[in-house]
Amino acid sequence: MRRLPALLALLTLVLTPLAAAAKPTVAVISISSNGIDPWWGVGFEPGKALQDLLTNDLVDTNKLTVVERQDIEQVFNEQKLDMNSDFSASNAVLLGHTLGANYLIVGRIVHLDKVAQNQALLGSILSRVPLNIGGVGTSATKVHLGVALRVIDASTGQIVKAFTFDRSKSGTSLILGDISDNVGGYSSQQFKSSVIGQLLTQAADQLATQIADANFAAEPAGPSLTATVIAIAGTNVILDLGSADGITQGMYLNAFQRVTATDPTTGRSLTTDVPNGQLQIISVDAHSSVAREITGQSKVGDIAKTP
Repeated sequence: MRRLPALLALLTLVLTPLAAAAKPTVAVISISSNGIDPWWGVGFEPGKALQDLLTNDLVDTNKLTVVERQDIEQVFNEQKLDMNSDFSASNAVLLGHTLGANYLIVGRIVHLDKVAQNQALLGSILSRVPLNIGGVGTSATKVHLGVALRVIDASTGQIVKAFTFDRSKSGTSLILGDISDNVGGYSSQQFKSSVIGQLLTQAADQLATQIADANFAAEPAGPSLTATVIAIAGTNVILDLGSADGITQGMYLNAFQRVTATDPTTGRSLTTDVPNGQLQIISVDAHSSVAREITGQSKVGDIAKTP
């Protein structure tokens, strides 16, 4: 019987790391609604609303680690990036590296249209108007929402998953109410009772479930590469690997100085790699690439390895 506590302790030590296995870290970078006619009036951004709702729903799945919105905004401000723009591979890798995210989620509202209505009062709708003004809140209208999301591998900048939402819904209220800058504002009765609010909530619920169930690895598997510095051009470093070898624009590499020394005891020649900063790929050809030095100072003969 004395062995039982020891056995339980051993099982705890073995099983605890498995239970606490790292969850993939994701960041909902932006969902743009640029180009959509704001027929619902001013003062409400459906893309921003969906971004907030999706972030909240992803947290609720408890299957992912989700980067806080304020952390994302801080990085965008520091890097002077446009949250509404399409991201290049290099920007995606930079964001993932800075935020500590394995995956970035970006998207666009491709449709938010009135497809049917039974009253002519809709043209007078303004956001932030109470539901009981002018009878606007009782106008039966059918609205179509289409959303397209991409999940980007933050280690390579490549799209690894795509998700869509496409649904129409009819209702008697289009007005969204006074939406604050936090997710709590989307729990207001005005938002939840509006057709747009209901569609955005349904889209966030469905997309969060699909993303959380996509079985992403906590650390995306990437190629294990070792490149050699073959030339220095100003502040740039030329490497002997290119796209044919798995190098992609925006990729980060750890730089090392390769040192060879003779063991005074055995007389053997030993080679070791001493950390010497970090590089980021800025241009790629088939069999070579150009990197900028983020930290450290490389020289010809040094090497660079994927993290």
